[in-house]
Amino acid sequence: MPRRPQSPARAAKVPTRETLDWLRLARIQAYGHLGVTQKERDLGQRIEADVELAYAPMPTRRPDVLDDAMDYEEVHRLVRSQIEMSRCRLLETLAEELALALIQEFDSPRVRVRVRKLHVPVDDFTTIPEVVVERARA
Repeated sequence: MPRRPQSPARAAKVPTRETLDWLRLARIQAYGHLGVTQKERDLGQRIEADVELAYAPMPTRRPDVLDDAMDYEEVHRLVRSQIEMSRCRLLETLAEELALALIQEFDSPRVRVRVRKLHVPVDDFTTIPEVVVERARA
């Protein structure tokens, strides 16, 4: 039996998600001064971040031209600088600061930021805490 086409009202209820391409830079490391205790903020520690920046796909083949691409070095430089300058207490705050800075600087419609402390100066703490945030341009 042939399927009937969906009515416009029914079709409108089906959510559509904008198709995006992503640039991902993994394992960006910098020395940051964040933490709950003053000692942790004073001493600092190695912080690692993965960042993903969305961009609209081209309707045709993307030209192989540097001017039409995001500059990996600039993304890397911004992330390292933000980590080094931040004096927040929470990893969540740093992740949020990074996400908002990336959206603003690179005009990305959506970003994902994953931030982790590689060493927490607490006795018998043997895991790596990690926070992931995703933010969209307003």
